[in-house]
Amino acid sequence: MKRFQFFLPLIMTFALVACGGGGGSSSSPMPVPPSDIAAPVITLNGDNPQSVDLNAAYVEAGASTDTGESVSIDAGTVDTASVGSYSVTYNATDAAGNLATEVIRTVNVIDPNSEPIDSTPPLITLNGNNPQTVELNDSYSEAGATTDTGESVNIDSSSVDVSEVGSYEVIYTAIDTAGNSAQPVVRIVNVVDSTASATKVSVLTEIVDEIVIPNYKDLSDKAISFAANDGPIAGYCRALDTDEELSALNAAQDDWKSVMQSVQKTEMHIVGPAAKNSNSLRNRVYFYQEQDNLIETVSTCATDVAVVNANSQSDFQVSVTAYNQRSMSALEYLLFSAELDHTCSNNVSTVSDWNLISAEERKVQRCALSQLIAQDVAVNATQIHADWSEYRDSFLNPDEIGTTFELMTDGLFYFEKYTKSAKLNGPLGIDALCPADQLTCPEFIESPYSETSLENIKVNAEQLIAIFASGLDELADETASGSWSDSFKALITDVINMTYVIQASEPRESLKNRVANITSDNDSAACESAFGSPTTESEFAICNLGGLVKRVTDDLKIEFVTYLGVDLPEGSGGDTD
Repeated sequence: MKRFQFFLPLIMTFALVACGGGGGSSSSPMPVPPSDIAAPVITLNGDNPQSVDLNAAYVEAGASTDTGESVSIDAGTVDTASVGSYSVTYNATDAAGNLATEVIRTVNVIDPNSEPIDSTPPLITLNGNNPQTVELNDSYSEAGATTDTGESVNIDSSSVDVSEVGSYEVIYTAIDTAGNSAQPVVRIVNVVDSTASATKVSVLTEIVDEIVIPNYKDLSDKAISFAANDGPIAGYCRALDTDEELSALNAAQDDWKSVMQSVQKTEMHIVGPAAKNSNSLRNRVYFYQEQDNLIETVSTCATDVAVVNANSQSDFQVSVTAYNQRSMSALEYLLFSAELDHTCSNNVSTVSDWNLISAEERKVQRCALSQLIAQDVAVNATQIHADWSEYRDSFLNPDEIGTTFELMTDGLFYFEKYTKSAKLNGPLGIDALCPADQLTCPEFIESPYSETSLENIKVNAEQLIAIFASGLDELADETASGSWSDSFKALITDVINMTYVIQASEPRESLKNRVANITSDNDSAACESAFGSPTTESEFAICNLGGLVKRVTDDLKIEFVTYLGVDLPEGSGGDTD
């Protein structure tokens, strides 16, 4: 069954990351930085910001460093004779010449006899959809907006022209009684002609406005709720060592699965802000990527080390850690793996005492890092959505539509590179991924701890058909003989239906276990037969699914690129026999 050799290098990567999961070991210790390059860290005493009454004496609260150096303090700008906001700067240098990061304390000189100044602007919230779609020559119905403090909202919809197809902006502003202006909010109104022939501009507009931006908004909202102080992870941490611990853990796991479903939707359009800087923002939300034909995912050892560091270093920040110890991937390991021992080799000194700590304390420390990672995921998911809102007009610029159309269609080949090969046919032993002495490699399943891989495949397929049905099908049928798009959508639907059949047959049986059930040469031959005849019922339905997915990707790489007039992405090809 090892027929497709382009995936063979994956073996090496999985060998390298095998310190995760079931207690494997790391191939090399975590590096320990030399002590003479570590800059001191300044910690302020007292309040920041600090308030001082008008004409009162300013009392410096001071600061210290983690390594005992004296701190240089510059409070020369503070003038307690004048109401205002002033900055006090703190600096330090250690014996090796390492400069601490400058810290600033804000000192507010206030007049206790004056009325408090209201400097908080109102916050505008739109009612209805954004973007909003209006049919050509229909009337535009304004959904309105509100502020958090009750001011009326000024609405400028003068640019909307329902007599002409296009995208228009409605601008919302508000000013409160103290004169504070709200940040303006913009609603996009798309005037469309559903009877007109599709164009690349109209198709991309629909995909961006109806799928891409809403998907990232949904992910952002769920991630924020997941990480909130009253959210499920915080609730689980509070419930540790109580009678509510198990139910709180189940709630956190269920919410993780909900966020992951939203992540899997966005995986089908890793373009624009999510793709910039080598997928930097996307990797901070969910780290699972292909690099030079190698699959990179969470390092459980690195995550174990991060747990220790997060609970022992006052300046620990998730935002500067490596991708393989953060994101939804690390959260899955921390929330779903019941094994509390570290997964590093014995020479990783950071975790040398970890297994000696009580189980209760290990849960507390793992939970503390989980909260930090969840907050980081929420920040980055929200950033992608915000960036897309700004990037939208550039992406839909008619002068660049050829380039952006190619980017969007390239993004759909995630279904070929990941959904088919990495998530399914590689672990099945159909695409070359497994070690030579193994028929299958269930240990390489995408979501091994939550066991949600089959659901991930289904969500990918649902998003593929949703994007294709947003006008790509109409564009393809302009050049295809017959109605190729209908047959292509039917192939994708077959994949979706098969996942439902598999899930319904044995709801508690994970994809990982189904792959592990292929244990003999006879099983392997039966799987290959099911893969080759995917519509014929077999004892290995998961292999039927592999064949159905491959039928979709074969069409992607031949008919899809031909009828839509796009290039085959680099790295895709072959594997259509």
